[in-house]
Amino acid sequence: MKLGVGIGSINIAEHSPSWRKQFLRESNAIRSAMSDKYIYIDHVGSTSVKGLSSKPIIDILISLTDWKSAAEIVTKLEGLGYCISEKCDDVPRYFLTKYSSNDSGCFHVHICQPHCRWGRDMLIFRNELESDSELALNYVSLKKQLAKNYYEDVTSYMLGKKDFIESRLRETASEFSVNKLLAHQRAESDKAERLQIFMMLAQLLIALTAAVSVYSRDNKYLFLAAIFGFIIMLFWLFFSKAQQRYRSSGDQARRAVLIMSGLGLEPPAGQKLRISDGFNATISKKTLRREEDHFSSREAPSYKRLSEMIEESSYWTRDLQQASAKVMIITLLFLAAIVSVIGGAAIASLESNSLMSLSRAMIAIMIFVISSDSLGLLLAYRSSAVTIDEIFKRVENVASRGYSESDVLLLMSDYNAAIERAPTPLPWIYKFRQRRLSLRWQAYVEAKLSSKTGI
Repeated sequence: MKLGVGIGSINIAEHSPSWRKQFLRESNAIRSAMSDKYIYIDHVGSTSVKGLSSKPIIDILISLTDWKSAAEIVTKLEGLGYCISEKCDDVPRYFLTKYSSNDSGCFHVHICQPHCRWGRDMLIFRNELESDSELALNYVSLKKQLAKNYYEDVTSYMLGKKDFIESRLRETASEFSVNKLLAHQRAESDKAERLQIFMMLAQLLIALTAAVSVYSRDNKYLFLAAIFGFIIMLFWLFFSKAQQRYRSSGDQARRAVLIMSGLGLEPPAGQKLRISDGFNATISKKTLRREEDHFSSREAPSYKRLSEMIEESSYWTRDLQQASAKVMIITLLFLAAIVSVIGGAAIASLESNSLMSLSRAMIAIMIFVISSDSLGLLLAYRSSAVTIDEIFKRVENVASRGYSESDVLLLMSDYNAAIERAPTPLPWIYKFRQRRLSLRWQAYVEAKLSSKTGI
C-alpha cells in the first residue's frame, strides 16, 4: 500500500472526510494515555485543510507545556505504536511516526513546546492554506509534480516543498513590514480617491435632476425625479462613509510607516492587530511598494531620517494638492461657461417662461457648484497645499537645530494633522505628475548633498 514517507513511495490522494475522523480518534487516544499531562493537540499539515489533496498521513502537533516530561510522553506514544524518527535537542522537538495497512490510518506526531517557532510555523502554514485558495491550489500542484518526479525519493520530495513553504512563511512574517504597509496605504488611498469622484458625480446627478425637473409639470415625472434624487442621495452617503473609512485606514498605515521606517520602532502586537484589522482594500500588484523606492533618504533610523521622510512626503503631497486644485478650477470654469452661454441664449430670446425655468435650473446647478464636493473641495485643496508647504519649509529649520527630539516630534505631529485634514487628491493626478516630480525631487536631493559635501 503506497502511503508515503516511511513506506517507501509517495502517493497524493484526493481529500477524504475520514482524515478528520482519524485525527479525532487518534488525538483522543493520545489524550487518554496522557491524562495526567497538560498538552495541546492540533491537526496540521495538508490533511487538516478541507478539500486539499495530500499524502494520506495525518500530521499531529502536540504542544507540551512541561518539557521535563517529554521523555515520558514519548514513552507513552511508543506504547501506542509510535516510533521515534527524529529527536532534536536544539529546538527542542520530537518527530514520531506510526504506519498501518488497515483503516486505522497512518500518523506523524510532532512534539514541541508551546509557541516555539517550529510549531508556530506549522499552524501558520495550515491557516494560510485554509484562507488562501490560490495558495492551496499551487501547493497541491507542486506536490503532485514532485510526487511524479520523485515517486520513491522522499528526501527530494520534502526538499521540493521546503522552498515553497518557507517562501510563504517569509511573506507571512513580513505581513506588517514597511513594504506591506506602504502597499496598504496606496491601496486604501486609491480607493478613497475613486470614491471622491463618485461623490462628486452623485451630487452632480442630483443637481441635474433638479435642473431638468423645472421644465416639467407632469406630477408623475416629478415624483419619479424625487425618488431618483433620494436614491442618489443615499448612494452619496454610502460613498462618503466608505471614503472616510478607506482614508482613515490609509492614514493609519502612513503613521505606522513613519514610526517604523523613520525611527526603527516596532508597534506593539495589539496595535499591529488593530491597524491590520482596519484595512479594507485588497493589495494588488499595482499597489505593491518598496521602502527604497518610496523614500529617497538613506539615513539610518533616526530623527534625521524621519525629518527627511516628512520633507519628501510633504513635497509630493503639496504638489498633488495644487494640481488637484487646478483641475477643480478648470472644471468649475467649464461649468460656469456652459451656464453663461445657456443663460445668454435664454435672455436673448426674451421669453419670460423660458427665462423663469432657466433661472430655476441655474440655481440647481449653482447648488452643486458651491457644494462641499466642488467649490468646497477646491478651497480645501488650496488651503491644504499652503499648510503642507509650511511643513515642507520647516524641515530646514529643524535641520539647522540638529534634528532635536522635540522639534522632529512636533513636526511629525503637525505633518500628520495637515495630511489628515487635506482632501484626497483626485485620481490619476499622481500618475500624471509622478515622473516630473521624481526628477525635480532628485535634483533637489542632489543639490542638498552637493552643498554639504562640496562636490
